[in-house]
Amino acid sequence: MAEIALSLQRLDQIFDTLDPAPFHEKALDRNADAYLVESAGEYPPREPLVVVIHAPPALEHHVADVAAAIHGHFALAHAQAERRHRRRQRIGRISLVTGVGTLAVALLLRLEVERIGGALGGVLDEGLLILAWVALWRPIETIGFDSWESRDERRVLSKLSCVPVRFVALGQASHPDA
Repeated sequence: MAEIALSLQRLDQIFDTLDPAPFHEKALDRNADAYLVESAGEYPPREPLVVVIHAPPALEHHVADVAAAIHGHFALAHAQAERRHRRRQRIGRISLVTGVGTLAVALLLRLEVERIGGALGGVLDEGLLILAWVALWRPIETIGFDSWESRDERRVLSKLSCVPVRFVALGQASHPDA
């Protein structure tokens, strides 16, 4: 099981200090969020994770609050990432229809431009061909390439939304059997 170590001296290090909500609904600090996401992203998708909080013994009774805050924060982030993904996919499908339509119109116009001939006809012919293929770039990027990155982001956020959280008092070993 892969461990993500989080060292704290005070509880306010992990929470957004501008968020007035109670612990279980409190937003995580941006640095803590970024650290957890980056750390979780370093491990293979199927590798189980655990967040190990190294803190003074006085903070041990807050571990359930911290775990609830981590889970709630990343569950919300995962839901937002899912909505963004669905919106991008919808825009990608609309862009694909528009791109294919532009491709068809441009290729049909090329047939008409061939009748003009000469230098002007050649320039228009090549311009329409370039326009036709450029019209497909955005849908290919949105549906193809962006979805890979989105899938990885959603996977990490989902994993962090239910990651086990363990407390280790400063000065003790992180493994329970150590």
